[in-house]
Amino acid sequence: MKRAFSLFLSLTKNWLRSKSGVFFSILFPIMLLLIFSTVFGGQEAAEYTLHVQNDDLVDGNETELSEEFIEALDSSESLNVKEVDNITEDRQDRSFGSYRALRIEEGFHEQAKNKSIELRMKVIQNTTQYMDEQGEEINLDDFTAESAEIVLMLSEDDQAGPMVKGTVYGVINSFNSRMLGLEEGDTTVDITEESHKERGLHPVDYYLPGFIAAFIMSNGIIGVTSNISEYKRNGVLKRLTATPLKKRDWILANVGQQTVLAFGLTAVMILVAVLIFDAQAYPGPYAIGLIFMGAVAFCSVGIVLGGLIKDVEAASGAGNAIAFPMMFLSGAFIPIETMPDYLQTVARFLPLYYFHQGLREIMILQNPSEALLAYLIIGIFAMIFIVLAIKTTRWKDI
Repeated sequence: MKRAFSLFLSLTKNWLRSKSGVFFSILFPIMLLLIFSTVFGGQEAAEYTLHVQNDDLVDGNETELSEEFIEALDSSESLNVKEVDNITEDRQDRSFGSYRALRIEEGFHEQAKNKSIELRMKVIQNTTQYMDEQGEEINLDDFTAESAEIVLMLSEDDQAGPMVKGTVYGVINSFNSRMLGLEEGDTTVDITEESHKERGLHPVDYYLPGFIAAFIMSNGIIGVTSNISEYKRNGVLKRLTATPLKKRDWILANVGQQTVLAFGLTAVMILVAVLIFDAQAYPGPYAIGLIFMGAVAFCSVGIVLGGLIKDVEAASGAGNAIAFPMMFLSGAFIPIETMPDYLQTVARFLPLYYFHQGLREIMILQNPSEALLAYLIIGIFAMIFIVLAIKTTRWKDI
């Protein structure tokens, strides 16, 4: 054990001397946490510019209904309406950036009014009958009015296009209801919203479990595999095999270093999140236990790869090939619900998925009992790869 501890200190010193090791193990995760929390976790709703050309004019003035429709668009929290005289000319004056435009066609006011009258009459027809002067029933299907028309123009490459489109459609639906005589609050179905927000958490809190899990995994698999490969390259391992150091001590030293690094990374990320974003999610004893198991499990994978693959570049490449797909397919960064069904199936076979879900249940939902499956899977995964690390590491031939 003393030899293992001495080797652990030596490995830690070498890691601290490595600028790239410190950057990718600690600083890179912190940078991503700051970027994700700042860009995607803003408290204010995004506002998108929509250029509107109103062609429904009478004597050079906007008609009443077209003006009301523009006001309805502008009242939306996600749209910033800018009226322009000519969309085509205005677009040509802009050299870059997405351009979203809407054109209100001529006759909007008259057509909207006539259509609303027709629809009201048809609604009434369902309960009463209209008679002409001769006492014969009037068929309202013979009366048709054209719907008022607007043209929405969005670029195919505009990432905000679907959100703008959804907002415009929502405004149109509300406008249609008003044209039918429905006042605000006149509904046949009411909806009551219930918030599932946990303990007043901030957006950064929801990113923390995924980032902690993902970078503990990458440090274990990529970091350990790269370190072993580098020790092979510079002859450190050959010199170590000439000492009384045992294979068990070598494995314990690597596991110990990665465990300390995992706890250090967790502490630094939470400290930054608390100081900058006032994070509320802290890892308690259950989360600390799961973090320990995750560090052991993924470090063991790195030791196995380093022991099995003789070629230095191939070992490093194998570590990256395993870690990066797992990082993005496990739901740590991207919700798996947004992925195709077959990728969701793949995600549920990845240990990082359960590691992340377990930390989320404990840190965000404060429900350790729901993390039992994560404990079980990560624990079994750790034991399997610890055994494999012992079996595959040929200490005298390494």
